[in-house]
Amino acid sequence: MTGSTRPQNTEDMSTPTIGTPTTGTPTTGRPRRPGPAEQDNAGWSIFSYLIAGMVVYGLLGWLLATVTHTAVLLPLGAIAGLVVAIAGVVYKYGRS
Repeated sequence: MTGSTRPQNTEDMSTPTIGTPTTGTPTTGRPRRPGPAEQDNAGWSIFSYLIAGMVVYGLLGWLLATVTHTAVLLPLGAIAGLVVAIAGVVYKYGRS
């Protein structure tokens, strides 16, 4: 045992230099262009955002409707969820 606390193998502990991509994305500042597989999956992602938004806000509307005995809150919650989901899809996929 030596008096040094420094590990012997420092090969895998190197730090990346500044400006070097660590996740495979370019450092040009521009967003990475999606490949064919990512473009195919974008439709399913958008569909799942819309369904999830309607379900989550519909459940919140249903919960509020059962507590307040106001039946109109369920469809209002589902519509609000659809609007929020559309806004999220436009924010995420509409910028190009």
